[in-house]
Amino acid sequence: MGLKISGRLFYGPSPIEKVVIKQNHQPAVFTIVSRTGDPWNPLFRLIDVGFSGSKGMVLADHPRRSEWEAENDGVLQVYLLDLKRHEGDPATRAQAIIDEYGERYRPPKGFISLAG
Repeated sequence: MGLKISGRLFYGPSPIEKVVIKQNHQPAVFTIVSRTGDPWNPLFRLIDVGFSGSKGMVLADHPRRSEWEAENDGVLQVYLLDLKRHEGDPATRAQAIIDEYGERYRPPKGFISLAG
């Protein structure tokens, strides 16, 4: 399953503890999402959005993890969007997405519409 956020299809969900983006993997935009509600009527709240960078990362060791946990009121999940290097500079593209989502969703309080 995935989650469409502003027309972009992120793959997941994955628990934070299992997300490791290695240096030889595609850089990725990650979203930290709190899922609440019933299985047939879920609500998704964007808590944070960030970029793995070109050196990769272990999301469980992220310096903002305690903030994510404090904002969570459901099940904390990670969704990823790979940024292919041949499609332009991943860091520039990631920053544009981070800025757009920051303005549109105002993390950590922004709800994600299931309409995409």
